[in-house]
Amino acid sequence: MRLLLSLALLAGSGLAAAAINLVSSDQQSADHPLVRAVEYMGQQLAQRSKGELQLSVKANGALGSEQEVLKALMEGRHAMARVNLGILGDRSPAATLASLPYLFRSPDHMWKVLDGEFGQRLDREMEQLGLVRLSYLDSAPRNFYCLKPIRAQADFKGRKIRVLQSQVFEDMIGNLGASPVPMPFNKVAEAMRSGEVDCAEGNVVNFVAAEHYKVAPWLIQDEHLLIPEVLLISKKVWLTLNDAQKEALRQSSADARSFLAKQWAEQESSALAVARKAGVTIITRNQISMGGIEAQAMKTYNKYLKAGADLETVMRIMTTK
Repeated sequence: MRLLLSLALLAGSGLAAAAINLVSSDQQSADHPLVRAVEYMGQQLAQRSKGELQLSVKANGALGSEQEVLKALMEGRHAMARVNLGILGDRSPAATLASLPYLFRSPDHMWKVLDGEFGQRLDREMEQLGLVRLSYLDSAPRNFYCLKPIRAQADFKGRKIRVLQSQVFEDMIGNLGASPVPMPFNKVAEAMRSGEVDCAEGNVVNFVAAEHYKVAPWLIQDEHLLIPEVLLISKKVWLTLNDAQKEALRQSSADARSFLAKQWAEQESSALAVARKAGVTIITRNQISMGGIEAQAMKTYNKYLKAGADLETVMRIMTTK
């Protein structure tokens, strides 16, 4: 609320030289590629706005969990955040559909869908929640990493698996035969050490950046989900900005996406090398009995495709070339 009051006073005073400091929340560590991409955006934003807009990042979940931050954005108590799109699944029907397992074939497929009609629907639903999407950011396929290996669907039985705080993710894990444990990302390492969870799921860059590879010696590359990160600004904050400031934010967030895209493949390769060197055993997709895993995971569709329109949407996504 203090941020909104400051913005309102600036807007009413006509003091164009006064800087507006936008604080963006992030769950990842300060040296994570996603955090660095948003920091790069801040550098571009300061230049484009001639110092009117400043952007700083609070990393390591300093402003709260993903769901806490999302609620604060919707209410206008926080300015910005970088979250996984899956976090919106409990609030946005389109984000729910985007969170279904094995929906996107590849990053190219995902970007074509997000840059098209379905992406426009996502934007509308986010705005109805009080959120404005600035940009999507790269995120690699999500895999499982565990204390013990998983090679077939039967291996999920009895496992406790950390997931994003999203009902769709919880349902997928339940369908696989394991127990979902939703929790903030920065709690995962300790939860694995204490035995609260046996596995977690996420992309390989996060697995290494958060040093989860030092706790979980098995990486299972089943690639059950491909879903982007999304950079959001509170609509209440957005509406306090003038057109030039909004355009500067749009262009600078696009710069962040390009900045990250240029190094993402290298980051994935580097993360895998670090994991291997540390002794992590990597079970590749062709070493997994995927048939049973995919069949069980895709039972999640039964719950969320109750309306014919939803089925049509998913079919259009799957057939996008």
